[in-house]
Amino acid sequence: MSQQQATATTTNEKPQNVPAFKSNMQKILKKLVLDPEAFTAEDAASATKEIMEGRATHAQIGSYLTALKLTKLDRNPAIVASSALEMRDHGLPISFAEYPELQDQLVDIVGTGGDGHDTFNVSTTAAIVAAGAGVKVAKHGNRASSSACGSADILEKIGCRIDNVRPEQVVPLLHKHNFCFLFAQTYHPAMKQTSQPRRELGIPSIFNIMGPLSNPAKPRRVVVGVHSRQLGALMIESLKLMGLISGMVVCGANGLDEISPEGETHVWKLIKGEIIEETISPAQFGLPSHPLTSVKGGGPQENAQILEDLLNNKFQSPGHPILDFVLLNAAALLVVDGKADNFEAAVEIARDSVVSGKARAVLEGFRKDIQ
Repeated sequence: MSQQQATATTTNEKPQNVPAFKSNMQKILKKLVLDPEAFTAEDAASATKEIMEGRATHAQIGSYLTALKLTKLDRNPAIVASSALEMRDHGLPISFAEYPELQDQLVDIVGTGGDGHDTFNVSTTAAIVAAGAGVKVAKHGNRASSSACGSADILEKIGCRIDNVRPEQVVPLLHKHNFCFLFAQTYHPAMKQTSQPRRELGIPSIFNIMGPLSNPAKPRRVVVGVHSRQLGALMIESLKLMGLISGMVVCGANGLDEISPEGETHVWKLIKGEIIEETISPAQFGLPSHPLTSVKGGGPQENAQILEDLLNNKFQSPGHPILDFVLLNAAALLVVDGKADNFEAAVEIARDSVVSGKARAVLEGFRKDIQ
């Protein structure tokens, strides 16, 4: 065979393992790029479905995320809500048939991350403390991406085999212990489609906002921390559109995606379909202020030891910065749940959960049952 024949044969061969480009995703992209004003929440949901079900190429995913960013449609509450609902529905299904009453009792506390402060894992600890107070907490989380220790990291280091928790175990664990951890990597296998394009883009995308809203247990009450005030209104409007019963979005004035132990925290509340914006501080919880440097965390080993010490009641409050930090955020979850009417009362309920050993019992029971 001549060189020319070989080249022609090679050129005419049908490529292998190449996805079809004439997909619905291509039509969605054309609309988004050429006529962004006509792009709807339904279009965004369709795009998310194409991505989750593996019908979008990496180039299409990257183009979609970039176009949303450039058109600022990734800051549209309807776009975010419809995308998050689609992503959530593509998570592993969790059945509440055995304990149907649990579905409407669930809460979650989660942050967007990316605040750069590397504080102690307060939302994970607050979730355990709230569970000790009788709140049903389906904690959704992942390993660290922008910090030294994520929620999954600290629980793994403390001996919780979180990768063992299967969908059929979630509801029985919640019924028995008031707490379950849903490891995002396990419960959102379809997200592997996005990992390479997102990594190669290297910029925040709509998925950074969707993640905290995509808990597959579908809690109806949530506390969400955001690292910038601009995200606060977007997040609370998105929660409202997703049909939550109640919610609270928090952002420390210092850029912390938690209720801050220092200075003011901006808060957006969703109460009976109404959104209320206000500013709070530790004084409204009956707690002293602490500098942000006093609640710094470390790696998984250091943070796991802090968690153990806290649950073993080795910290005194008021006065210990990390315990007060946890009480602030656990109190928010208790108020959103309806367990307390105000922050001061909620702090006392959270404190009793720690002092009585109920919070420790939650962690010990959960850890034992998932080995």
